[in-house]
Amino acid sequence: MPPQPGVPEPPPAPVQQRAEPATPHQVAQEILRYFEAAGYQRFQAEALADHAHLESGFRPCAAGPHGLRYMFQWGGLRLQRLQEFAGGPGCPAVSVQLAFADNELRSEPSYACFWQAQDRASALHALRRGFGQGRC
Repeated sequence: MPPQPGVPEPPPAPVQQRAEPATPHQVAQEILRYFEAAGYQRFQAEALADHAHLESGFRPCAAGPHGLRYMFQWGGLRLQRLQEFAGGPGCPAVSVQLAFADNELRSEPSYACFWQAQDRASALHALRRGFGQGRC
């Protein structure tokens, strides 16, 4: 899929392997580190961390209602795509979930409102609409 207007190109993938975050605080810090390293503005990374906190309490393997799963509570077709992206069923590593979220944000036109947000609150609002309902 061609890049979306206003969406920054991702930087090259880091080659360094990182230890899996073990605590909610470590997961929150990894979300910020990952998205800032991927070229997101600080407020965008903070909004993604806020969203993960609301969705799963920073628990990468959280199981929610209605078949929702993992850090950003993916469900249905999006959960299926995550599992394909991860290479199979089961709880994907935090880095895989973050890479998948990054891929969704950069490639799906329905998340354009996230890229248009000017501050943390509006970016979080866009995520709540976009990730939750697949539209702006």
